[in-house]
Amino acid sequence: MNQTFNISPPLRDLLAYTQELLGTEVQLVRRTDVPPHGLLIDDVTYGTGKNVIAFSSALLGTLKDYTICRNCLELLARGCASRRGNYKVIAFSRESALAGCRQIYLDVLKDEGTRNLSVWQKKQLVFLLYMLFCEVFSEMPLRLLADIVIARKFPLLRNAQVYFLLKESMRDMHDLVPVKEFLPQRYFVLHNGIYYARDMLLAYILSEYKLNPVINIPELQRFRNLDMKEMMTHRWSRSPWYHTKVVGDALSNMLKRTITMDTEAEFSETYFHDLYLLSTEIPVRWWVMVGMQDWFLWDTPEGRRTVLATQSSIEKFVREEIFGPD
Repeated sequence: MNQTFNISPPLRDLLAYTQELLGTEVQLVRRTDVPPHGLLIDDVTYGTGKNVIAFSSALLGTLKDYTICRNCLELLARGCASRRGNYKVIAFSRESALAGCRQIYLDVLKDEGTRNLSVWQKKQLVFLLYMLFCEVFSEMPLRLLADIVIARKFPLLRNAQVYFLLKESMRDMHDLVPVKEFLPQRYFVLHNGIYYARDMLLAYILSEYKLNPVINIPELQRFRNLDMKEMMTHRWSRSPWYHTKVVGDALSNMLKRTITMDTEAEFSETYFHDLYLLSTEIPVRWWVMVGMQDWFLWDTPEGRRTVLATQSSIEKFVREEIFGPD
């Protein structure tokens, strides 16, 4: 490490282990413009020639350590997968983007709340929603697994983890609320259902702590004491928050069936390689559940960077295929 920060002994040991296992330096950077969850800019994904973990200057103590630890675990998973030649990332092509955007457009037309949007709004919305889910599926699974490892293996950071996750849950679940009226309900529900599934699994693992999204998300409080039969006939059954709970429960059950790895095992290259493979299995199973299996593809990091460099031309192609020439 080229920077000296006041970090806890378990995190210092993890950073030293990371550098030894991957044979590379890990740089820690404190910045004011970093989001609360921090930023991991690693060489295998971004081709920068270095591995940087940036954390917000607003975070102190074990909150800072927790953020660094979560990003460091993700770095280990990516690095070990790359060492074994198995590292792939979620990307897209002209064909897969067209398939996803065409379905989004059809859902926009089917939804009573969005079918009457102006043409220019529909043109913008379709590709923005597609890229939103590309980002969610790319980042959330491995981040979730890193949280499970922290909960199991880093007791010193658990209190900070619970505090952070409660705030993160509120941010993620309400991220799309300001634009809810401009989105097909299906995608608002799916987006929030993914994070609800994450929160329910972590609530189960951290059951000795008060981490319960049904309690901490105001819109879901009304469903706390209802069983499924009552909810099906309840006057709120048309609420998108009700559908979020139903979809989130299904996605969470899939998570529980998928994550069978012994996360309390001793750290090794195989451990983190398996953790990475598990992070790729989660979105694949979800895609099958929600009918998105032809929306995205797995590519090398270099291939993804090339696609992102041509994103504007792909967006133009998709827009013209769906709406016709401008």
